[in-house]
Amino acid sequence: MCFAIASLIAACGDKSQESITQRKQADLTVGSTKLYLNSCHSLTGVFNHNGTIKTKVILTFPTRPLSVCNNKQSLLNFDGTYLTVKICRTAFGAGGCGVEKYRTTDFENWQEYIGITWHDNEQYEAWRQIGSNSSKADDKTKVVPIH
Repeated sequence: MCFAIASLIAACGDKSQESITQRKQADLTVGSTKLYLNSCHSLTGVFNHNGTIKTKVILTFPTRPLSVCNNKQSLLNFDGTYLTVKICRTAFGAGGCGVEKYRTTDFENWQEYIGITWHDNEQYEAWRQIGSNSSKADDKTKVVPIH
């Protein structure tokens, strides 16, 4: 039994060894920066500073034991202000996708989505700095309904 569980965990291990140089296309390009989503493991940026190319892991996602990523439902988006990363994780034995969202404006300071909050009958997304122990949001973004 232990062997089967160990095999299952090993099969779900991170893909941190995957070389981004083997990919044909970046998942998203923002300016001259190419971004590569490495499943549920990390987000890597390839930066071009005056002809000097630098590759750096800019976000490592928290580990969720006994879960797998659905890469087809995970995505990167840049709205002109925020780079938002959504990853879809499914826990073994559970159905559906647990979406985790992270965002940044500078590729260094990251916030994680912690839920919806309301103020004066208006809906907001609540965000907290990664690593914060606070139960309160550090930032809120108004949700604009789509009609």
